[in-house]
Amino acid sequence: MAEAKGEYLQKELATKKIFFYKDPTEKVDQLSREVYKTKDEEVHYPRGFEKDKPKYRTIRKFIYKGFKGSIPVGVIKAANFGYGFTKTLNPFAFYINDNYEIEEIIIEKDGKVEIDLAGKKLYLSQQTLATLNTVFRNIYSKHRNEVNFILQLSLSEIFPSKVSRPNKTYVPNALASSLASWGNSIEEFSDSDKEAIKDLFDKLSLSTDFLTQESLAKTKEIVDSKYIQKTIKKCEELIALKTDSESLEKQWQGFLHENSWIFSSLFAQPVVLHQREAYVGGKTIENKDGKFNDFLLKSSLSTNVSFVEIKTHKTKLVENSAYRGTDVFSVTKDLSGCVAQVLNQRDNFQKEYYTLKSKSKGEKAVFETLNSKCMVLIGSLGDLSDDQKSSFELFRTNSRDVEILTFDELLTKIKTLQQVISNKS
Repeated sequence: MAEAKGEYLQKELATKKIFFYKDPTEKVDQLSREVYKTKDEEVHYPRGFEKDKPKYRTIRKFIYKGFKGSIPVGVIKAANFGYGFTKTLNPFAFYINDNYEIEEIIIEKDGKVEIDLAGKKLYLSQQTLATLNTVFRNIYSKHRNEVNFILQLSLSEIFPSKVSRPNKTYVPNALASSLASWGNSIEEFSDSDKEAIKDLFDKLSLSTDFLTQESLAKTKEIVDSKYIQKTIKKCEELIALKTDSESLEKQWQGFLHENSWIFSSLFAQPVVLHQREAYVGGKTIENKDGKFNDFLLKSSLSTNVSFVEIKTHKTKLVENSAYRGTDVFSVTKDLSGCVAQVLNQRDNFQKEYYTLKSKSKGEKAVFETLNSKCMVLIGSLGDLSDDQKSSFELFRTNSRDVEILTFDELLTKIKTLQQVISNKS
């Protein structure tokens, strides 16, 4: 009678049982498993299926701790199949095998997860192993489903009378597996990917049990926070620029135009950008000296307009030298001129209000000017000494018709808004 193939108890010691695997046909008789009696530990020795050839290049044993005699999902439980990782986890096994000189895999139920290059050991927990197994199982299912679909589709075209055309079905968890591999950069998505995500979101939005009011509010807060975070970054980049120039002013104008929602926080009321570089009147009979303001805003409720004039964060607010003594400073020509300019714009606009309104069309003709607010965005408080700040504050708090705001105060306002939203989300 031929000898049986399989695992057998080769030796029993006081501390452990030692098992060997025998295959008489292949003339194999080698150590396969050790089960400890004095501690909750079991050791498997993976076996290749070609004589004298190991299963892995460097991995020689798998150590299991804390499983009370059972073996976790993701590894082979029977000696006949060679022990080690299951077929599902082959990609993971091959990666470890090809890229690291790992000799021992230690899997502890609630243990650490770590690669010890010096000790040539890989530590995994039960949860980590289960996660890897789920991810790869989903990938295999998705791949198998797609292969079967293409096969049946091809056969239905070749044998239309014998093979029916298949219906495409979704493999559960396939989307989760795909998103798990996403590197979190939107640039990774093609236009087709983006369109598919949009269509999916639109379909799911119709299901009231999928998107609750609470989850939508939460999502909006997160999106708003991310959006404001990008705005803060751009604002900080502009403030970091050291050289004042006309192009710098244009950059600030472009920034505020792209982020016109900022104006509502500046005016503490809901306003919309009515017109950038709006004509506000003032032409002479020779068609000269027309006035244009940087931003013409309009209240979304009362349609009353407001006037905003901007300079740059590098524009000086007060003179370098004291006007009297050591603590009285006069404001610069740029600041006083900017205040006068925005007041002049409002004055011209009010004088030619009916003409401008009659010549405007559609939505642009819907506006009022009722003691309209004026704002100047200029300079940085951080560039001033304490005495200079005092003189500047005395000047601007005494400015009844024009609100003066600095660029570093603008940045602080945006950051405060972002902080409020972040705390909510």
